[in-house]
Amino acid sequence: MELDNKKSKSKLGIFNINLNSIIFSIMKIIMLFVTVVVIGFEIFSYSSIKNYYESALVGAMLNQARYNQVLYSNYLSRYDLSEIIIGDKNSFYRNNISQVQILDNSANVLFDSLGSSQIGKKINSTDVNNANKGEYSYQKTINSKTGEEVIALSYPLNDNEKQIGILRLISSTKIVRENVNNRMVVYLFFGLLTLIITLIVSYYASKRWTVPIKKLTVVGEKLAQGDFKAKANESGKNEISELGQTLNFMSENIIKREDMKNEFISSVSHELRTPLTSIKGWAITLQSKDIQSNEDMLNQGLTIIENEGERLSLMVEDLLDFSRLSSSSFQYEKEDLNIVALVKEVYTQLYPRSINEKIKFDFISVYDEIIAHVDKNRLKEVFINIIDNAMKFTEKDGQISVIIKKEDSNVCIDIKDNGEGIKEDEIAFVSSKFYKGSSSKSQTGLGLSICEEIIKAHDGKLIIKSKYTVGTTVTVLLPRID
Repeated sequence: MELDNKKSKSKLGIFNINLNSIIFSIMKIIMLFVTVVVIGFEIFSYSSIKNYYESALVGAMLNQARYNQVLYSNYLSRYDLSEIIIGDKNSFYRNNISQVQILDNSANVLFDSLGSSQIGKKINSTDVNNANKGEYSYQKTINSKTGEEVIALSYPLNDNEKQIGILRLISSTKIVRENVNNRMVVYLFFGLLTLIITLIVSYYASKRWTVPIKKLTVVGEKLAQGDFKAKANESGKNEISELGQTLNFMSENIIKREDMKNEFISSVSHELRTPLTSIKGWAITLQSKDIQSNEDMLNQGLTIIENEGERLSLMVEDLLDFSRLSSSSFQYEKEDLNIVALVKEVYTQLYPRSINEKIKFDFISVYDEIIAHVDKNRLKEVFINIIDNAMKFTEKDGQISVIIKKEDSNVCIDIKDNGEGIKEDEIAFVSSKFYKGSSSKSQTGLGLSICEEIIKAHDGKLIIKSKYTVGTTVTVLLPRID
């Protein structure tokens, strides 16, 4: 018992490990998704903020350049560009935080507000080349002296629609980086906070999702230990609830099968015990010296032993048939057959018996051919069994009719007799296993059960109608092929 308890605890430990693994997997998926979203959001935010501040800087530089153009057009257009630089050059960069360069149309630097080494040199850059074509342009570049990133904006200077030079403004992106970094600190904090909250929420959400799984695990363990009365919680309309319903359905089926097995074993034991008791009793009786001298008693005993032995043999054969047909591994050899010809073959086979027993035996069919997909040998067994029962319970000068007709999409085979009939309270049980009813002519009680199994395997129906002392009609419905 202690060893079993240890094994049980070991199993529960495995289940707990599995549940922890499920929690970790759910958290990992959620965290991976949220992390990707947060990283994407941070990259997008950084790019958007950087573009915004750079655009703002370029806009400010462009406004300054346009102001300088207006200033030149209104007040300085009468002077040559060289004279302006010598005389009133500070007008071009007064109140301007950007580095100011003035270039002629050949892109040579005439003036630099910072007095850089570029004065007198030609600048061959994209922004200058575009401005030389009459269009303002800007580009990011690296200051060769300081090594920092700057934005250079070149703007054409015009005098009466004639370009006389280029105004070039250069601004450091340091202010842009500072603004971007200040904003990104907030966004990074928000992203980190989102990840922490997601981690906490995903943990508790995962635990909540795994609680029903844990309960199902406990139910599954009880079922594995043989407690088939254990039930899972079926509330909800999710996959776990459906799994719980499936477990409950499985346990109910197991209980039903256990009951059927116990009932089957009980019935078999009872049915086998009866002939065995008679055989054993008469075998002991016949060993008596007094009986051995009584020839009539001896013959009677041997006859009983022979009859009971034959009944026992038939019962074993029926049990084997029933067990084989009930097995899921049993394969039917189905083919397209003419049911009319098949039933007529059985009729011809049993007709001599009807003559010997003085029973009127009729075969009625207006059809020569009705095709169905069936197992020939198994169906012959069904019709032989049903007609055999009809002959068994029909007295001398009685009548049995086999009638074949079409009914909707089925072929209908009726076996009618005017024999003993079945009592009303017994009709519902005649196809049950081992049920023999009150008639002394019943044998194993498995014949109709076997017939019903075969017909069900053909997607058909077995219908029994009877009135006591009037007769019985057994109907076999099988799907037909048109």
